[in-house]
Amino acid sequence: MIDWTWAEVDRLEHQEKWNEAKEYLLKAWQQNPTDLKTTVRLGFFCWYVVVEQGPLGITDADIGTGELESILTEVTHFGLAHFMTHEDFLWCFGYMISMFPYYFGDYEQWEEKGISMLKRAYELYPEEPVYKYSYLGSFSNTYRKHKDVLQQVQTVLEDRFKGDGLLSEYFKSIWRI
Repeated sequence: MIDWTWAEVDRLEHQEKWNEAKEYLLKAWQQNPTDLKTTVRLGFFCWYVVVEQGPLGITDADIGTGELESILTEVTHFGLAHFMTHEDFLWCFGYMISMFPYYFGDYEQWEEKGISMLKRAYELYPEEPVYKYSYLGSFSNTYRKHKDVLQQVQTVLEDRFKGDGLLSEYFKSIWRI
């Protein structure tokens, strides 16, 4: 699994400087779109801010969620064309897609695609508890049935999600017991 730490982006996100973080990530991606970490971090940033804008206290006027949705679509399609054999892309985008498929297109089609991406990441690395738990949890009401896998996630949580950025903080918060 990628080390998700990115000092400058983590700082901007942690300080809730959403526009600066967006511009920084977008510029980095435009300069090097084939960098997997940049693609995933930009995609996750857009997804998270769009999905969580209310709880984050962000208004559309603050950051332009329409623009973020467009960037998310562009980054998703680029990733699907270039990173479909990489487990970190499959896992993170599969998770985002399966959680909120309507941000990506037709609900049923994209939900199925997200779950298939999670399954593929798990098949590539079945010993990785994050991939396993994400895949098993993609089925309705199954998280509670996989407490043993959640315990395995707990043992690797801090190591897999270092840093203070949105991606790391999000996954540490949703899986911390």
